[in-house]
Amino acid sequence: MSTQFSIYYNSLENQEYLRQIIETSGSGKLMESNDLAHLPAQAVNGIDVVFLEYQENNLALDQWIEKVAANPRSPAIFLYFKEISTNNLWKAIRLGAKECFTFPIQEEDFQQAVKRIMARTEVRKGTGQPTQIISFLGCKGGIGTSFLVANLATILAQEHRGKVLVVDLDLGFGQLNYFFDVHPEHTLTEVIGNLERLDNNYLQSIFYPIGDNCYLLPAPARLEEAEAINAGHLEKIVSYLKENLGFRWILIDCCHQLDEITMKALELSESLILVTAQSIPALSNAKKMLDILHLLELRELDVQVWVNFWDRQHELTPSDVENFLGKTIAGIITCDYKQASFSVNEGKLLVQASPRHPIAADLKLLAGKFSQEGAPEATNSSRWNWLQGLWSKKKP
Repeated sequence: MSTQFSIYYNSLENQEYLRQIIETSGSGKLMESNDLAHLPAQAVNGIDVVFLEYQENNLALDQWIEKVAANPRSPAIFLYFKEISTNNLWKAIRLGAKECFTFPIQEEDFQQAVKRIMARTEVRKGTGQPTQIISFLGCKGGIGTSFLVANLATILAQEHRGKVLVVDLDLGFGQLNYFFDVHPEHTLTEVIGNLERLDNNYLQSIFYPIGDNCYLLPAPARLEEAEAINAGHLEKIVSYLKENLGFRWILIDCCHQLDEITMKALELSESLILVTAQSIPALSNAKKMLDILHLLELRELDVQVWVNFWDRQHELTPSDVENFLGKTIAGIITCDYKQASFSVNEGKLLVQASPRHPIAADLKLLAGKFSQEGAPEATNSSRWNWLQGLWSKKKP
């Protein structure tokens, strides 16, 4: 679909010039053109970009730009200056303009600006469904939590056609970028440093695309940067993301500690996936975490236990695990250390490199639980009974 423009001009000469730029660049279609005296009270629906000839010392125009830019559902604003000063450029940024141009406008620069805006618009467009925030908490290090988050994000984005944001909240040692084999330029630290200027386009410039419909907000790159982040920062960022960016799912990798920041993530989440394994140390930690969560009485939080590295030949049976934890198991993921380690070290997601592997099959089943449209949430018991049926069929 082509980009739809409207023009608001101060002089007919510049109106014609801006029209020619739009048409000759092949970047979109001009839908309407009016002088600045006829600015609408609100931006017209269906318009992607408002191209304005900026007029200095026009307080009403400044207020209009600021009002439109503040609404995340409004079109982007391009400003055109015959000549531009540093002061005017800073003013345009403060008002919320997304792109600024001066005479003469280079066709390639204009085309690139439109591409940037439309890429951001795709992220902003929601599915009409509320954003679901799912936190993942490992009961100990090395339990495979980040592996699960990375692969689940890809399944949800590709197979269930929803926009996904992955937030790496392992602030000191976040490594989700290695699972996707990417080297992001920006991290959570930069967002914290710009909390007062949060807007959709700024945030989209920070997110690193890790596939179709899937984006990463990386953890800080340095240990000392993690110390500057607090629970209040996280609340402001996640609340903004949930209300404004149109993501279907936000997956938060919470590391393996119940600290202040993790607790804030849980408070903001609809679901918590507590990841454990078939070992006494892992199950003991999971039990402690479940006890703490029970004391905290997070009544609106759906807590699920997933057992990673599941070995059907292990001496600990499903009943043993459930009896020890005092909670039914909501998901199991097959054990294959060799294949999982290979995918991590190669920077190739297992669900993409080996889509028919048992681990991929398990994760696809679990991802389907998050994407059921309008279906009532199954209870942990019903999930577990269904999985037990699968195991009984697999046993020799």
